[in-house]
This record gives sequence, structure tokens and C-alpha cells, in this order.
Amino acid sequence: MTSCSRIGVICDDRQRPFVSEFFELFKVPWEFHVAERGYDVVIVSTRTDRIPAARLVVVFGSEEQPWDVFRLRRRDAVGGGLVLEQKRRRFPVYRTTATLEQASGRTIKVAGRDEAAGAEYNVGDQIVLRIGYDLFEEVGWLLSHGQPVERARTPTLDIHVDMLREWILEAGLPLVEVPPRPDGCDFAVCLTHDVDFIKIRDQMIDRSVLGFIVRALFPARLRDSASNIVWSRLFRNWKAVLSLPGVYFGFLRDIWFDIDRYQELERALGSTYFFIPVKGHPGDRRATGEREPQLRSAPYDAADYKPLIADLSAEGVEVAVHGVDAWQSSARGERERNIIGSLAGERPAGIRMHWLYFSERSPQLLEEAGFTYDSTLGYNDNVGFRSGTTQVFRLPGTSQLLELPLTVMDSALFYPSRMGLSESDALAACTDLVATMTAHGGAFTINWHTRSLGPERNWDSFYMDLLALLKTRSVWFATAKDAVQWFRTRRLIQFDTLTAGPHEVRVNVAGLDSIGPGFFVRFHQPSAAGRRGEGACETPGYVDIPLTGCRTELETVV
Repeated sequence: MTSCSRIGVICDDRQRPFVSEFFELFKVPWEFHVAERGYDVVIVSTRTDRIPAARLVVVFGSEEQPWDVFRLRRRDAVGGGLVLEQKRRRFPVYRTTATLEQASGRTIKVAGRDEAAGAEYNVGDQIVLRIGYDLFEEVGWLLSHGQPVERARTPTLDIHVDMLREWILEAGLPLVEVPPRPDGCDFAVCLTHDVDFIKIRDQMIDRSVLGFIVRALFPARLRDSASNIVWSRLFRNWKAVLSLPGVYFGFLRDIWFDIDRYQELERALGSTYFFIPVKGHPGDRRATGEREPQLRSAPYDAADYKPLIADLSAEGVEVAVHGVDAWQSSARGERERNIIGSLAGERPAGIRMHWLYFSERSPQLLEEAGFTYDSTLGYNDNVGFRSGTTQVFRLPGTSQLLELPLTVMDSALFYPSRMGLSESDALAACTDLVATMTAHGGAFTINWHTRSLGPERNWDSFYMDLLALLKTRSVWFATAKDAVQWFRTRRLIQFDTLTAGPHEVRVNVAGLDSIGPGFFVRFHQPSAAGRRGEGACETPGYVDIPLTGCRTELETVV
């Protein structure tokens, strides 16, 4: 038996939380560097007196090391990020970066420029990769601040994971990993619904209703995802407007109530509803001296819908909080959680802030309020990966609060003041996102508002097309709470013993007790040819081994 790749990390103390979180996303055996131990891979992101001993040394950062062979030219961070290229990948970096002067073995380039942001060289039998940005500063920035809207479609953090994995394998070193994919699936899917409105009868003829009437009578678009004109939508809109008197008098079906339709569409798929806990309250931002727009207040009283909420909960649907003030007050967050909990019969685990309000203090406040996950971090005006990852992650400054990133929201796709896409373009955008999810794993979180199936939005056929697209993949449909719990359990997995030989792999893993699909270990076989050129295959072979039980010893022929 020979030791499988041992990874040691040398970093500043302040970076340790981001290093730990990075290796929860890249679930491989690693540890903070201990001088007396030997390592196959050493990652450096702080000043050291000499090159550490290891087969592969990856050195990150814009500050010069005493033993650098290249001169570094620092480039300050720019708002939209500096775009770099590595093979066929393009990705932004957001913190200070250095370019390497007179670097020959270029690993990373500045996009559109003849400048190296990363290069490779050898010291004896060591492979040294000198990278001009600090990986863990980038991780900290992405998880704390997120990406600007123009970078929404780039899974930047996941690209950092892919590159490090690739560099280890290209150095001829084996690697064992627990991928962010439920066993037998490409990724998880969470169908979620913000309940901003329940029935049009909850409000009189106000701005929302008048806007509905105007858009119903004069729709901006009538084409479906196949670009065909659907005249039935226009007739459906007009019929809805004409039915308003009967709706208000109570003898016709309410044209905004479609939760029962969602239940039919999503039967056995799992779904999560985020209910606003208080009526008529737009939120309080007196601490910042700003006044909330009255449109942010809910027109319905959740207490009036206790039977509906209780029935949803009894059917296995997750009921969560669409928070108003929780993002800025733990006391108010706890109150909002208690209100919805009293209606659902159990205290909600999760929250998504109304209008996606969030601040630097929000994670800590939500954790203090008792929530175990949040699903706010997404875009109001785009779709994609605000935090640069497809995965559930721990929010900075918290001990247990996990973030289920919001990937796609209906209003972001279709509102003219946001992306304003046609349905065919929106389907193409979602298809690209699904391809990214298939490549990286993680959780694909959709927010389709409960009003969006009916007139005047008429986004029901598109939603069915999106569900059909997802069903062509190997995915696990889960409530938000169950998906988060799966990722939480993955975080508990520890590599106790790791050995690898030419014919077998043995891995002892502790901490397995998951809901839904299980986990598996992926044993990556290094490239037989060692380092590869630009045109070579980027993916070496691997063997996947399912994990069972609380402590499992696995053997397989490689």
C-alpha cells in the first residue's frame, strides 16, 4: 500500500475559515500544514521562507515570495473582476492579482492579453505552480459579497475547484473525493415558491390589481418557448379581467389562486412554499434612514390561510418563511418564524427574504433567529450563480447556517425591467444553466411565484417546459430543507483512513446518516502520461464507490 495524496495548506490565520469552507465544497482529504508531516500536495497562500517539500506545490498570491523565480506586477481589484483564461475556461478574479513577468510555462493567462497570471516550473522533481491571485481571498469574497450581475452565469468558485483537482491529477497523483452529487444523480432540484399573493380578493382595486388589468388587456408577449404565438393567452387574459366582478363577489374561482395547480404539477417531486408572516407591513429600515416602498407589504394575512398552510405541511410540502424584517433583526426574525410555525404545526427551518433583501449582518441575525438555512442569495435581475457556486455552503460569520443559492427566478427572466427575455431565449438560458449543473453537481433552486401560472403572466407552459427539461436529466427533486440536510450530512463525512494501492482502494468514512439518496466516493486515477498539453483530454478516469452505513470500509479493483 502507498499513501494516497496528502494535501497540506499553509495560510494566514484569518483565512482559515475560507480554507475550511473551500474544502467542504471540494470534499477531499486535507489538513492545515504540519511541519513534521510529509505531503504530496502543499497549497501556499502566505509568505514562507522556502519552498515546502511536496511533489506538487501550488503557490497563490500577489505578494512576492523570497524564492519566486518570476517578477510580479500587481493589479488592483476591479469592480467587474479581471477575466482570466485557463485552457478553455474563462473566469473572473475579484481581489488583487499579479501578473508574472517573463513566465514561459503559462498555466493561466489574462484574457485578451499576452500576460501570465499563473505559470509552472520545476525545482528538482517538484512541480511548482505560481498563481498570481489568492485562492482563499477569492473564496472569501465570493461567499461574502458575491458576483456582479454581468458574471452571473459563471460558476467561478466551482472552476477554482476544477482547476485544483486537475493540477493534482496532472502531477500524477491519485485523489479521493466525495462529489456534491446524490448517488445516482447529476444534481438536486428544489422547486420553491414565494407566496407574495394568494388571492386577488385579499386586496381591493389597488396599484397591483390595476397593473394586472393593464398588462392583461395589453400583454407584452404572446409567444411560447417554441416562438409560436399563443392567442389563447390573450383570450385567457380578457376572460380573467371580465371575471373580476364575480371573483370579488365570491361566486367565481379566484384568478390568482394556483397553489392547487402547483400541487398537481409537482406531485411526488417535493416543493417548498415561502409565506409572508405579516400583513400590510413593508418592512422597517429606520436604522438606515430609508423608507420602505409600500408595495413590499403583503396583501394577505397568513393566519387567514391556516387550513391551507396546515394541509400543505401535512402533505409533506415544506412551509418556510418569506421574511420581511428578519434580515436586519434577529428578534423580528424569530417572531416571523414563530408566526409561520404556529400555522404549519412545526417551526420552519428555512427563510428567503422578501425582495431578496440581505446585508453583511444578515447571516448572523438569521442564525440567532433559529433558522438553519437561507435561500436568499440570487439575482433579482438575472439568473445564475451569485456566490459563484452551484453548491450549498455555510454563510460566513455563522456556525451552522447554510445557504441554498437561488438559481432561477421567473420575474428575473421575464420582467421587461429585468432580463426581459422571450420564452425561447429563457429556455435557452435555463438549458445552459442545467448543463453547468450537470458538470458541477450541486442544487438547482427555482423560484416560481404562486401567481405566475395564471393570467396575466401566463408562465405556466414555460414552467412545464422547464420541469420537462429537468426530468430528462438524472436529478433528485427535493424540498429545500431536504436538499440542505443532504449537503449538511456531506459536510460531516470525514476521511479517517486513506490508502491506495495498484489494485484496491480502502476508505473509512464516518458520519453517514442522510435523507434521500446516499453518497459515493470518487477515486480519480491520475494521468498515466503525467502533465498534459493544451489539447489533451482534461478528465482522467475515475471509479465511483457507493457509501453505506455509518462507517464503511470500501474495496474495489482499479
